[in-house]
Amino acid sequence: MKILVTGGAGRLGSMVVSSLVQRGHRVTVFDLPHVNYSRVSHLPRVQISKGDITNLEQLKIACDGVDITLHLAAILPPYSERSPERTMLVNATGTECLVKALDLTSSAPLVLSSSVAVYGQTLGEKNPISTNQPLMSTDHYSKSKIMAEEAVRDSGVRSTILRISGVYTAVPFEFPSPVQFRVKQRVEFVDRDDVVTALVAAVESEVTGKVLNIAGGMSWRMTGEHFVDEVFDAFGFPGTVDYQSNDSYFDWYDTEASQRLLGYQLTPFSLFKEKLAKAFSAIS
Repeated sequence: MKILVTGGAGRLGSMVVSSLVQRGHRVTVFDLPHVNYSRVSHLPRVQISKGDITNLEQLKIACDGVDITLHLAAILPPYSERSPERTMLVNATGTECLVKALDLTSSAPLVLSSSVAVYGQTLGEKNPISTNQPLMSTDHYSKSKIMAEEAVRDSGVRSTILRISGVYTAVPFEFPSPVQFRVKQRVEFVDRDDVVTALVAAVESEVTGKVLNIAGGMSWRMTGEHFVDEVFDAFGFPGTVDYQSNDSYFDWYDTEASQRLLGYQLTPFSLFKEKLAKAFSAIS
């Protein structure tokens, strides 16, 4: 297949592009002119298309002749909250431009990378949270993602929407201050490698008309405090963090359908913790 990946030069995007190429696909990477393309430029069967996600003419060139599009280009937290206008322009208006470009060129289906942020604060709701949960914006990022989903649905483009939870990678990291959750809040994150697997599977399966939650699965369901304690245990020393005073949008999620269709939950939390411990010991 010929696949367009917006935001394909970024860290997650480049991992997806690499996986798609390894699986024999041709990939067009669409990203901003000034970004670093070194992660993907050397790969075979990769075409670079530089442009702005809000520029319809540039998008039409990138979309021409593609079989399916994976839309990853977005401004993410915390940067999304620092520049609200830019966030809405890229995440919402950019998605509107993309579906219009697809309609005018290839009519290819679209896989949209969305977020569990669209559910808002779900404290007190029945869990796990299903994709039928009403949408509610709580910040600029969640508002922009709700608008992006609306743009896709209103366009008539065949689509799959993946609402992805917080993504963690098994490499040493520092928690932000404050962390994005409360002490006793329900959280269910997901390993980055599993997100890549889900995105690639969604593209290859060409599943359309679905809205799916992407999260780690049962072994990742815990409280914020438990998650922090497990991470510090992997590092081999005790640690403390500052927690949010208000609930954020993280929770536990119904991923039965996404796992059945995409088969991506390959990293139980115990394996993630083991990988994190090895990575930390390698630099200690």
